[in-house]
Amino acid sequence: MLGQENKHVSVSKDARTLEQRQKDMVSKLRHTVAGPSNRGSNGAAHNSSVQMHHNHPDWSSDVNNWIDGMDRTWNAEMRRMRRGLFPLVPVDLFDDGLHELLVPHGDVPSILDRMDRQMDAMRRQMESAMDMNGKQQILGGDNGFHAHEGALVPHGTCGPLDYLKDAYELGEDGRVHFKVRFNVEGYGPEDIKVTTSDHGLTVHAKKSISVETGSTTREYFRTIYLPPSIEKDHFQGNMTEDGILTLETPVNTKSHNVVTFNRDHQLAVKPISEMELKKRAPTDDLLALKPIGTHGPTVIMDEKTGKHKLHLEVPIEPEFTADNLCVRMDANRVIVSGRKQYMDETASSKGVHVKEFTRSYEIPETVDTFSINTQLHGNTLLVETPLLHASGSH
Repeated sequence: MLGQENKHVSVSKDARTLEQRQKDMVSKLRHTVAGPSNRGSNGAAHNSSVQMHHNHPDWSSDVNNWIDGMDRTWNAEMRRMRRGLFPLVPVDLFDDGLHELLVPHGDVPSILDRMDRQMDAMRRQMESAMDMNGKQQILGGDNGFHAHEGALVPHGTCGPLDYLKDAYELGEDGRVHFKVRFNVEGYGPEDIKVTTSDHGLTVHAKKSISVETGSTTREYFRTIYLPPSIEKDHFQGNMTEDGILTLETPVNTKSHNVVTFNRDHQLAVKPISEMELKKRAPTDDLLALKPIGTHGPTVIMDEKTGKHKLHLEVPIEPEFTADNLCVRMDANRVIVSGRKQYMDETASSKGVHVKEFTRSYEIPETVDTFSINTQLHGNTLLVETPLLHASGSH
């Protein structure tokens, strides 16, 4: 594992619950965006306080729309956060020693292999617990560790990378942050060790408690993949009163594509137009995508890396421009949507008409939103992104 070095992330204790902390964050963001220093004499929002994303002049407007969306769907958003919590995995489910489980994470394939093994171990433990017929305190038994009762596998999970579809949220600074949350109820910050490396993050929890026969120690861990788009040296850890560990860091703002939010206030990216591509290519190290003439998703070989990548071509009606389109990654899916608003004005009336569409394409694995490159060439939307798993032929 030469060249790998773990970096430690400190964890602070927060007296608030996860929901209260989220409410306070949204409230602070609302005041930052709408504050006097953020508006001109005509009432238009400026970007002096909310940090802009690369190539995005209307970021404050997008942040306002995201806040409005959060207000409308608050309960659903909190359910989503709790459904997405990572449960920790008992160390004793693995034959490997603790050192092998917690060594520097290695390259991407080794991290993905570790994640697959974690999921398999949790499924086996869940099946065993179900066979025992009755509600089990799966990760702690009756020794006082009640944190993970009945919660081995996250709800609705199809694969180990599915968390990437919901891993990006706004932070207090108005930038997009990478946020992952772990269920660590029953532990304190002093019981938890968080480490990161170039491609991975590990949470290790260890706690000793007294029992009738003396004391017992339980250890749990979880390793996840970290995408290249995030600022790995700026992670912050926060543990709320209800036992939720949130680890977050800003996203690198120099994304080729403009970051936006769709109508469900989910993170998405806008494609680059051909005109914008010609302007930016010489200075932005941005390569033009090439159509291959096959509509829908195709797995092809990347000539530069020698690895598999996803190539998607979507026919777009002529009236839609790059600014009307957005691309979002979901669990094993790419979702392309378009929305164009028309003004219909006559001598006696004025109306607004909206034309919109959504198309969804199944792909071999969930991919990182910030790893995609999407461009509009004529009436064809092109999307390309690396595939992490070596086998791209699902």
